[in-house]
Amino acid sequence: MTDNPIFTILNRLLSGLWRGCVQHQTHIAVIEAWGLQGLADAMRVRTADEPIAIRALLNRLVDLGGTPAFTIEALAIGATVREILDNDLGLQRHARPKFNAAAEAAAAAHDATTRNLIEKILADEEQHLSWLETEIALYEKLGESLYCNQPPFGRGRAGCIARGSVWGSFDFIV
Repeated sequence: MTDNPIFTILNRLLSGLWRGCVQHQTHIAVIEAWGLQGLADAMRVRTADEPIAIRALLNRLVDLGGTPAFTIEALAIGATVREILDNDLGLQRHARPKFNAAAEAAAAAHDATTRNLIEKILADEEQHLSWLETEIALYEKLGESLYCNQPPFGRGRAGCIARGSVWGSFDFIV
């Protein structure tokens, strides 16, 4: 049963999620090293669900009898706050159509469980996309200096009120 199209779908999504997870964690570390703890914290909140999504897709793949078979594409690490936001936005925009197509393919294969899982991950990806679009608009309006020094992102200011992910309302056995 190695020719199961769901295996290909799940492996493609896993490739993208791993890339996103590593890129986001690298960006968080860079932002933190620059002393922008509040922005790092906000980014961490929005990406905290990525390992959960990866684990859920891996579990689904293995439950169906498949094996992980994917590669991780090159990362796009930013050298400025704006590049970091833009690179993460590009990653999120690139992921959305892939998740939509994967959900449709799972539905066409009559795999409602996989489709539901993918749609749940997609909903969270769309929240992250919306947050990045908002942050970039704010960055454009304020400029880098004001954006990076505004509460709660400024140097030395900890904490950020952040909307949680959709995973908080959805239990996975992982």
